[in-house]
Amino acid sequence: MDEKRIVSLLGIGRRANKVVFGKEQLRSYLRQPFKRKFLILACDTSDSIKEDWIKRCKSHGASCILLKEHDRVALGRAIGKDNISAVAVADNGLADEISKIMTQAGGD
Repeated sequence: MDEKRIVSLLGIGRRANKVVFGKEQLRSYLRQPFKRKFLILACDTSDSIKEDWIKRCKSHGASCILLKEHDRVALGRAIGKDNISAVAVADNGLADEISKIMTQAGGD
């Protein structure tokens, strides 16, 4: 999986105001009828938080991507914040691009 490309797309999405972060905003996002929903988790997110988001993603039909090389600081930096555990993409076009990256990588 090309994590650098995914993180780069998140930066573009943030500048376009199409990236969601924060617990309440992410919960609201998961309830929305987007065509493709992705929740992206930093590699150093705590196990309890990972489990909670994975359960929520399954119940709302969203994909959960766990980054292997980017921690909370790197993920936050990509979207212009300090420390972010989870982000989501609120744009179908951007979600399609991330889906292509995941398909090319074999869904890593």
